[in-house]
Amino acid sequence: MIYGFLKQVVRVALFFFFRKIELTGKENIPSEGPVIFVANHPNTLMDPLLVASLIPQRVGFLANASIFVNKFVSAIWRFFHVIPVYRREDVGNGEKPDNRKSFEKCHAYLAKKGNLLVFPEGTSHYELKLREIKTGTARIALSFEALNGFAGNTNIVPIALDYADAIHFRTVVSVTVCKSIKVADYQQQFETDEQHAVVELTEAIRKELAAIIPQTSGKEQELFLVKAHQFYKTFYAPDELGKEGPKEVLELRTQISKALQFIEIKNVALYQDTQKKLLQFSAILKEDKVDMAAVSNFFKGNQSLPKGLFFIVLFVAFFPFYVVGMLFNYIPYIIPSKLFKAMKLDIEYRSSVQMLIGLIVFPLYYALVIWLLGITNIWIVLLLLIVMPMTGYVSMFYYAAFNRFIKVMRIRFLMSDKRKTDLEMLVTDIMKNIEIARSQLI
Repeated sequence: MIYGFLKQVVRVALFFFFRKIELTGKENIPSEGPVIFVANHPNTLMDPLLVASLIPQRVGFLANASIFVNKFVSAIWRFFHVIPVYRREDVGNGEKPDNRKSFEKCHAYLAKKGNLLVFPEGTSHYELKLREIKTGTARIALSFEALNGFAGNTNIVPIALDYADAIHFRTVVSVTVCKSIKVADYQQQFETDEQHAVVELTEAIRKELAAIIPQTSGKEQELFLVKAHQFYKTFYAPDELGKEGPKEVLELRTQISKALQFIEIKNVALYQDTQKKLLQFSAILKEDKVDMAAVSNFFKGNQSLPKGLFFIVLFVAFFPFYVVGMLFNYIPYIIPSKLFKAMKLDIEYRSSVQMLIGLIVFPLYYALVIWLLGITNIWIVLLLLIVMPMTGYVSMFYYAAFNRFIKVMRIRFLMSDKRKTDLEMLVTDIMKNIEIARSQLI
């Protein structure tokens, strides 16, 4: 009951925190356990909250033993079916991690047709690439099936998480549920060579996730990939790309990632030229305080005088709504960010910590405003509780639209003709290079 209530609270928080949650492959979620869900881990606490909120059944978790800091906290984790896993850094020098009791708890949980969520990379880092998959998941699944004569019907379901921006508010996240891997299919290999079966099952998990998650060789290439994907989406934009769904978006980024890695080896000159020009393009945008969307709108002719006057009228008309939205929402919006900075946590914790703080701060602030206004009528209170967050949305849209307008006007009136020509040439050259890279990959 408590789990179900908290799950709904988290769903509401996720709805407000993300601009959009794209779920693909929901039909691949088994209707009953035992199931081990495995996912990549780019966003610390946000990842388990997100996955658990989308799975209809209750989920247990495997987590680093380091979070079991005392008896009180440990009791809370046990209530939410969190099972500790010990790593080398969780034990003393010279000691080896002993996870036999943890495996036994996993077996007991799976025996009750439970669902476990595991992050087999072991740690969380704010990066796109899929890191090394540890063998623990395969060992748990195979040992459980062996105890049950390979009749336990255990499925492993890989889930790929792809954040457009893993640390900021109101972005898009894509969740792709892959087809189940039946653990019983590895019975013969397990009975012949247990270690080989573990390696093969781990590799099967890795392949499922690697087929979806973009691969990069390091931070430099990751930044290049993000910029190249954003560039291609912004300036290519045919009708079909503009209407693409979450699966197509992720497939495109994965394809561009593979194309860049391919030409990095097979066509170094093309790779370096694309990287150089994309960096030049980004530098111009930063120097002139504009972005890709503004440049694209300008080149498409969305900077005409009639349109400009129309937007000015709209901004003036909606300005009072923007002010009201700011009065109701700015303070609770800014507090989570300030508290996160004061806590000095790693950047990977930013989105999850800010969302959880906002989950507390926003209702308290709304209650304080209603109390200060002296409103006691229950119907007016309920109406305000609906209106206040809605005005916040209006303020966000107003602010974003106004910023876009200012950037387009900046290009039109403040950017020199030579600068505009340079940008247009760079757009043409970069687009041509990316198209060549994609064609060479195919």
